[in-house]
Formats: sequence, C-alpha cells, structure tokens
Amino acid sequence: MGKLRENKPTADVLMVSMRAMGYSFKSAVADVIDNSISAHANNISIIFPIDPANCYVAICDNGDGMTSAELFDAMKYGSESKREGRSNDDLGRFGLGLKAASLSQCRKLTVVSKKDNVISAYIWDLDIIEEKRDWFVIECSEEQISNIKFVDYLQDKKSGTVVLWENFDIIQKSTGDVYASLNNHMPEVADYLSLIFHRFLNRSDKQKVSIFVNNFKLKGLDPFLENHSKTNIRREIKIAIPDSDGVEHIVKVQPYILPFQKDLTPDDKKLSGGMENYRSKQGFYIYRNERLIVWGTWFNRHRDELTKYARVRVDIPNSLDDIWGIDIKKQSATIPPSIRKRLTKAIDEAMDISVRNQTYRGRVSKPDEDTDYIWERISLREGAYTYRINRDSRVFSLLRDKINEEALPYLDMILEEIENNVPYQQIYIDKSQNIIDESVDDERVADIKSKAEMMIQLAMSAGAVDRNSVIERLFCSEPFCNFMQLKDKLKGNV
Repeated sequence: MGKLRENKPTADVLMVSMRAMGYSFKSAVADVIDNSISAHANNISIIFPIDPANCYVAICDNGDGMTSAELFDAMKYGSESKREGRSNDDLGRFGLGLKAASLSQCRKLTVVSKKDNVISAYIWDLDIIEEKRDWFVIECSEEQISNIKFVDYLQDKKSGTVVLWENFDIIQKSTGDVYASLNNHMPEVADYLSLIFHRFLNRSDKQKVSIFVNNFKLKGLDPFLENHSKTNIRREIKIAIPDSDGVEHIVKVQPYILPFQKDLTPDDKKLSGGMENYRSKQGFYIYRNERLIVWGTWFNRHRDELTKYARVRVDIPNSLDDIWGIDIKKQSATIPPSIRKRLTKAIDEAMDISVRNQTYRGRVSKPDEDTDYIWERISLREGAYTYRINRDSRVFSLLRDKINEEALPYLDMILEEIENNVPYQQIYIDKSQNIIDESVDDERVADIKSKAEMMIQLAMSAGAVDRNSVIERLFCSEPFCNFMQLKDKLKGNV
C-alpha cells in the first residue's frame, strides 16, 4: 500500500459549498425539528422575529439536551455519534443536518443545550471560518451564554436545546428585507410542518408532539382522512426487505381510497391538504419513522383519472435508508427494485377499488368494445347521461408517456373543465338545424394523416420497435379509425 497522507477539506470552501445543497427555508426548519423529535422532545417552539431591527429564527425544544462534550460532537460535520450507530427512532442519518440545514439559511448558528442541570453553547460563525480558514467553532463562556437569545427558555426545563439562526445574508441579498421575508416564510413553515410531522402532532399517547409557531399551536393534517366515514381503508400489507447487510426489515403498506369531493366538508378539504392538492397529490406517501419524506407521486407508475382518490402510506425504518436512497435533506426517495413488484401488487389492489368507486356513479357505455373512442358516454342513472374524454384510449396513452408526471394532474384538470363545459344545448340546436358542418374534404384527410404521422413518431421515440404495430393500434382509435384508407398508405403498402 502507498503512503497515507492526510487531506483535510478546506473549511471555508466546504462549508460555503454545502450551503448550496438545495434546502428550502421550510425544509431546513424541518431538518432541525428532526433532531428535536429524535431527542424525545414533546414541545417544540419555532420563534420568528417581531422587531425588524432584530432578525432571528429560534427553534426551542424540551428534549434530552446535550452535555458540553455531546454538543461539541453534534456541531461537528459528520458527528462521531453516527459512527456508533443510530437508535430505531432516530430521524437523522449523516450527522450533517443540523449544520447543513441551518447554515443554508444563515451565517451564524448558535446551539445552546441543557443537560444534567448544566447549560452549554457553541457557535458556528462563517465570518470566523472565512477569516481563519479552518474548523474553529466558538465555545461560549458562562457570560456569553447568559446573553444568548432565548437561553431563558431552558431555565425552567429539566433539559432541552435552543437552535438560533442569525445573519441571513442570502435573504438580504435576494430580497433586501430580511424581516418581511422571514414573516412571509412563517405561514408556509407552519403548513409544511403540519404535513411533514402530522403523525406526531395527531398522536394521543405519550409520544404526541406539540409544535408552536410564534405561540400558534399547529394542527396535524391527515392526507388519508382516516376518520372520515367514507374513506375506504384497505388491508395493510407487510413486506420483508433485506438491508445492505442482508438483515430483513418490515415495510408496511397501507392503501386508502379517499371519499368523493362532494362528500367533503370545508374542514375535510383543509385537513387532507387543501382542495388544490386533493387530486394532484394522490399516490405514494413515504414515511421514515413516521416522518413524511416524499408524497403525492406514483414514481412514474401509470396514473389514471379513475384512480385519483387512491393514496398509499408506506412506512420504512431508518435501517433501510440506503436501500430507499434517502438523501441528506430527507426530501427524496426511490423504490428499491427488490420491493417494486410486491409493492405494485399492493397498489393494484387499491387502484382497482378506486376504479370501482369512481365508475359506480356512472357506468361507461361503449357501442363497440374493439374501438377506442375519444368521448365516452356514461350512464349516470336511468335516462341521464354525460360524456367524458377517454383517458384510457391508445392515443391518450401515447401522449401520457411523453408528459412529465408532475404535469399530468394539470392536464387532467384542463380536460375535466372541457368535459364540464361542453355546450350540449347549443350543439343540439345547431345539429337540428344542420348548421354543424360534418363533411370530410381533402384538407381534413391531410390533417388526419399529418397527425397520425406525428403520433407514430411519438410512439417510436418512446421506445416502440415495430412501426406497423403502432399503426395498427393507432387506427383502432378515433379519429383515425374513421379514415381507414390512410392505414395502408402509412404502412407503405400503397
């Protein structure tokens, strides 16, 4: 083996670089709260400034607290405690969150902690780091500690921690008004925490957590509306999955089918996350130790109009972080290949129920099962019908495969509004008076041919191999099935 040489990172370069990891303000606050919950805090206060001349954000908790040695280690980038292994309820991972999240928003991070009736404090100050160009953290004296904002919070506590952010240089540069920006962040932070930590906020046992934002107590959301009488709670499925060492752990999968929108009260809509998200946020809700990581996505799985009320809670332990690809910010995850098929089976069950619930109110009536029609005629009740765009048509599936998953809910909303605003009466009047021109001329034939070529090219670019098979599928759908004379031309047979 060659000679070993120490190659320490340059403090100021690394710390400044890590500020650009991509934390939003609300996700940075949530990362600090992870530490509070891991320290068994049941009361957490986030305090925003009330004086424009004194800008700060403080996150105070009554958790286990830290000794001076423990706090010094916690302030280290990649703390030693992570090397010793984590407890099952630990919400951290890399030993970086407190520092990386905090300093992504401010230049000065102060942490004060009380344990065994002793208060200790350390400060990371980027001004000093850039001046000294080394890993110098400030160890506060008793006199300095007494002057730290909100240290009084700890006086009547057996133990606890205060995290203080100051010197918001990035906000200052981007907006010019730190006080106004911090106050603008306050409601979005409250909403975000109400979702991310909703299972802790909604507990009724000793592990219940209370979170306050400037003395306003947060109420946890419920994206599954578990207590609603018309929520369909499906059977929980448990899947064993090995970690990177081959030790098996249990992943719990709980599908829900949410009620129809018409069955929701205003409070239900708010509790589920807001009406604007009711449809767009269906899909997986991935939790790690009951903390929400990723939500409202099918991970590129086929998303259907009829499954818009299906939401699936997936609980994973922190021992599977590497398998699920949990990142430092705890804002992304991926489904491991070893679990994908079994998870898909569980989701199929939930989606089938959603389809039955959705079609119960209106049975689809098709005159020809072998043809994909653009419009579907749906029987609502005896003698009453409506029409909807067929999102399961072959033509629509070609389009769906090329659209970003995040954009699909918005496409659905536009199509739904088109369906809800069909001018039936005017069409009937115009049709009865022969005003509507339904003749087919050479221009229409050329237009259909051009669109068919475009759809064929789209399918080929999406991975289709056989052009003729694509053409066969395409001409089973409207409007192309009405122009069968073009099929052989496109195949090159004419």
